[in-house]
Amino acid sequence: MIRVVIFDIDGVLLDSFEANYQFMSDLVSEFGYKKPTKKQFRKIFHFNLWGAIKVLTNLSSKEKIDKIAQYGLKNYEEKGYKNLMKLPDKAEETLKDLGKKYLLGIVTNRAKMGVFTPPLLILKDYFQVAVSYEDTEKHKPDPDPLLLVAKKLEVKPEEAVYIGDVETDIKAARAAGMKIIIYAKHKLKGADAFTPFFNRLPHLIDSLN
Repeated sequence: MIRVVIFDIDGVLLDSFEANYQFMSDLVSEFGYKKPTKKQFRKIFHFNLWGAIKVLTNLSSKEKIDKIAQYGLKNYEEKGYKNLMKLPDKAEETLKDLGKKYLLGIVTNRAKMGVFTPPLLILKDYFQVAVSYEDTEKHKPDPDPLLLVAKKLEVKPEEAVYIGDVETDIKAARAAGMKIIIYAKHKLKGADAFTPFFNRLPHLIDSLN
């Protein structure tokens, strides 16, 4: 029986491609590197900040990558990138509905300070736990972040379902022994269910019980 619903942020709780693209393009350009095209960035959209910087700069030095990352984190808020982000249609209504039956959590490759930024901030109280990049040594597609949520909420992995949007989410959920629902425009092989409509999630989750 499903007791916990865990959400990814980018691509699921937030439509954040434009915001992240502008942020990363400006960040690497600030340090003298070429801005990526949207096609290039789409391939690394779900990378954590440090991983994206490594790809876009070809740097191997952890110190240099972290310097750029810390600069980006420090200046993110004042640049207004959050204004480009959007919540899914009927997001609050859907989370309120799910919260009546299930515990809710978040697993994301975002840095901790970037988890509950606007517009997601207004939904913060619906979630019992949020696991971000700094909380585990290993990250998706490794199962550790998902397993940490299960541990924090004192449930078995098989009692949880992860809501993701890419193949790495499927791999992480499978490795953790959890169900996986893909919320995206296109189906992905290996998921237990799929929907392009956020408000269909309660029905799909109920069907997994």
